[in-house]
Formats: sequence, C-alpha cells, structure tokens
Amino acid sequence: MRTPKRLAVLRCLDWSAVVAAKNSTTPCAVIHAQRVISRTPAAMRYGVQVGMRRRHAQALCPDIEIVAHQPSRDRTAFDAVVRVVNELVPLIEVSEPGLIVFAARGPSRYMGGDGPMASKIVEALKTSVADSRLAALLVGVGVADSRLAAQIASHASAMASSSANLFVPYVVEPDKTNEWLAPQSVRVLGEFASINRETISLLERLGLNTLHDVCALSESVLAGRFGELGVELHRLSRGDEQYPLAVVPHPPEHLCIEKFDEPVSDQQIIINSVQRMAVAFTEYYSVHGSVCVRIVISFESESGKRSERLWYRPQGLTTSAIIENAKWQLEAWLASQLAGDISGDPESHALENYALENYALENHGLVRVQLIADEVRTDTAQQLRLWGGSTQTDETATQAIGRLSELLGSSAVQVAKWQGGRDVLDSYELVSATHAQTIGSASSHEQISAQKWRGALPNPSPSVVYSEPIQVQINDQFGKLLSVSARHELSASPVSVIIGSTHYKVNSWAGPWPVEERWWDSARSRRLVRLQLVCEKITADSALQILAMLAILEHGEWTVAAIYS
Repeated sequence: MRTPKRLAVLRCLDWSAVVAAKNSTTPCAVIHAQRVISRTPAAMRYGVQVGMRRRHAQALCPDIEIVAHQPSRDRTAFDAVVRVVNELVPLIEVSEPGLIVFAARGPSRYMGGDGPMASKIVEALKTSVADSRLAALLVGVGVADSRLAAQIASHASAMASSSANLFVPYVVEPDKTNEWLAPQSVRVLGEFASINRETISLLERLGLNTLHDVCALSESVLAGRFGELGVELHRLSRGDEQYPLAVVPHPPEHLCIEKFDEPVSDQQIIINSVQRMAVAFTEYYSVHGSVCVRIVISFESESGKRSERLWYRPQGLTTSAIIENAKWQLEAWLASQLAGDISGDPESHALENYALENYALENHGLVRVQLIADEVRTDTAQQLRLWGGSTQTDETATQAIGRLSELLGSSAVQVAKWQGGRDVLDSYELVSATHAQTIGSASSHEQISAQKWRGALPNPSPSVVYSEPIQVQINDQFGKLLSVSARHELSASPVSVIIGSTHYKVNSWAGPWPVEERWWDSARSRRLVRLQLVCEKITADSALQILAMLAILEHGEWTVAAIYS
C-alpha cells in the first residue's frame, strides 16, 4: 500500500487586504470588478464579506478604505513570509500570495510532530516579520493527507486562532483524511478546489450536500452526468489528488538545465534562458500527452548559493506561467541577497532601487538554472470545433498575448468570459488570458445562453459599460426627480437628464423593467429598476448629439450604467 503524502498548508487569511491597509486597525477592502475579494478583520466585524458589491460594503462601513487589487504588491510583501518559512522548511511551494504548501513528513519528524512544527513556524513569523500592519493577520496551519483537506484545515486553524486569540494548528490524523472530509459541505470544493459555483449549486439541488454524499455515488455515475468533471469531483471527495498522475520519462538534460560559462549578471539574459527552457519543457510533455502541474525552479550563483522553490498550478504550468514564477523567485532571491549585503555596507542605503538591483546581480552572478518536473498528470484532451480548428489569426493572437503575459505578468492580460447575469457589469468577467481556453469573444454556445437568461437586457448590447456607474438626475416636466412606485410605475414621463453640468432632453424612452434578485438573502439581495433613454444635446456649434443610455434606479438614486453607440 502506498504511504499517503502528508501536506502542510500555511494560510494567511485576506493577505491582500492586510497588506493594503494603512494599519492593523483600519477597516479595508480590496476591490476587483466592483466586488470585495479580500477584507481586513476590522472590516469583517462590520459584516463586510468576500463577494459583496463595493456599494454594499461602503453602506455597512462608511469609513472603510477601498483599495484596488494589485497582485505585484501582494507578491512583494509576501516574500518576507516566504523567506522566514524557507529557513525552517527547505523546499516550499508558493501557490499564491498568502498561501504556502510544503511536504510535512520531514519537517514534522525533525521538529517533534505536526503540531509543534506548525507552532514553531508561526512563532518564527511573529518574531521575524516586523511589519506593524501584520499584527491583525490571521494565520492558520493545517496538515492532512491531501491538498484539499490541508487547505480546509488551515482555514479552520486561522478561524479558531482568531476566536481563541491563540494559535491553534489543525492536524488531520494520518489515514483519516477520507473520514474527516466526509461530513464537509460540497461548498468547500468551490472555495478550495476551484470548482465553479454552478456545479456546486447543481450538486446541492441533487441532494448531494456533503462530500460523503458525492463519494456514495460510483465514479462511473458521476462521469456519466458530469463527464471528466465528475471523475474530478469523486477524486477530491475521497481525499485523492485533484488529477491522476502520469508516468513520463524525464526530459533530456539539455531541455531543463542551462549552465553559463561565465557568471551572468543581467536579469533579462536569465529570463530569456528560462523562456527557451520553458518552451522546450512544455513541448516535451505536450508530445507525451501530459502536463506538468508542479515544478521546481532552481537558481545557483557563482558563490554556491542556491534558490529552490516549488510552483503548482492544477491546470498545468504553461510557458508563460513558468516564466512569471521564475521572475518572482529571482527578484525575491536577489532582494534577500541584497538585504544581506546592505546590512554589512551602510553606504549602500543611499543607492536607488534600480542601482541596488544591479548591484545584487553584479555581486551574485548566476551560473546555473534548472527546471525539475515534480508532478506530472495526463493532459485532458479537448474536442476541437467540427469545421476546422484554430486559424492563423488565432495563433497570431495567442503568440501576442503570450508575449505580453511574459512581459507584464499573466494577470495583466485578460479576456472577457461570459458568466451570465442580469446586470450588464456582471454578465462578463475578465479572466487571465494565460488560463483562458479560448481567445476572443464568447463562444456561440455562450451567446445562445445569454439570450435565454431571464431578465437580461435584450439585444443590442451596450457599447460602453461603466465599472463605476455615473450619478445622474432624471426629471419630469415640472423639474421633479423621477421616482418609481412599489408597483413599478413611473411617477411621470422623463423629460430631462442632468449629468454633472450637462443637460439632455429626452426624445424617447422605454421601461421601466424591474429586477429583484436573491430576495431570500439579506446580504446579497438587490432590487432595482432599469430605464432606456434616447437623449439629445445641442452643442455650441448648434450640432445635434444623440445619446442612448441605460439608467438604473437603486436605493433611491439614478445612475447611468451603460451607453449605446
């Protein structure tokens, strides 16, 4: 019988918000696409939750600090935590800022058990990381036999430590992971395994409320209903890894090792070498029908110092993902080397940041770069379109997006993906082009689904959708603000629209169309009215300007959500 692989997960809850906040007591929320993606414990006490709309969060906490999502800021700040953990654990995996995964068996034996190991790591963090903003940080450590169970345990550890004001590690006993996962809600699959919300909702409507209910069905039954996703759901629910491993021969040495005859002090040359290796590395596994999901990137300097870090992506590491991870690791390592040099040379503090980076490279030239495949899985094939595959235009666009992703990072290049909804701002979401399965607009299937969405705007779609709606006034013929009754009837016909200091005359209008969503959930319920208007404006040169807009009445305020060309 194969010995289960013990994994430990260190989780820093709401890392983005804690780093972005001015201090540890400030209510702060990080906003992306007008929704809360992270919030500080101070904001949590006001009832601010992840997924909440920006306006709702500000209504609950008027003094809340709103900060835009900046992945580079989160990565840079998290490097201090990574260095502390790396001093105690030799090889760690950084999945994302705020989350560290590592094999627990070796460190646990050395430190006297899973519990003492977790306590020692957290104690080292509290004594080594001096940033005052991290005083309110909720840290949890979970240990289990599977990645999903360890992530759930780390979240439970952080919440338990918060309520007890004392660090409480959460350890799942060896060979007990399957039993421990059984009573967990299927919603943990969406929170910790990236299973989409529609699938989770469908499982609950089918009566599969716990992971035990999912495991009670045979894998073939789930595969017949959900396809490859059903197999994945069964594996996760019984405590196995998300994807089956594949046995593939290791790539030839020249594909994954780069040795320099002379120490290299130019960071761009190093990244170019990583790029050549990553292209050959991913192509090798693609030929064998597999993808690498865990990789070790290793740098070695002329002084013999090494930097090794594990990187993991369940969908498979693409060329651009490997390059981005290598950049992050290289910059963090050079920063740590530089910090040691500055401590012995006080005059170096006067140098600019750019000069400091060059100084670090000149004094720590690299002589070796290596890529090591740590975990490989079978690549799930996808059926191409019936009439032809990708065109030359698709390939050119893919190459251009790949190049931009390498230069700016995978999160900087995004494409629109249809996800449904009645709100024009929520119908599409921006996803990373690196992980998008297709490039371009939504597929024909998505367009058909969009037309069938009840309560959605009819065609044509607006040409411009504002991320933050514009405040306006819509008046009747007597100059009074237009209102809507409880029966969704207008108080009068709209006559004028005032946007800032500009006045528009209403030529025609349609509506109102009411929208009532999630009335059963007080935190997420919405009640609004939409109105389409065609207005005209007389400019200084007596030219006539026609403007068609979508106006929304919500919480007693009129806003313009979109305009039509």
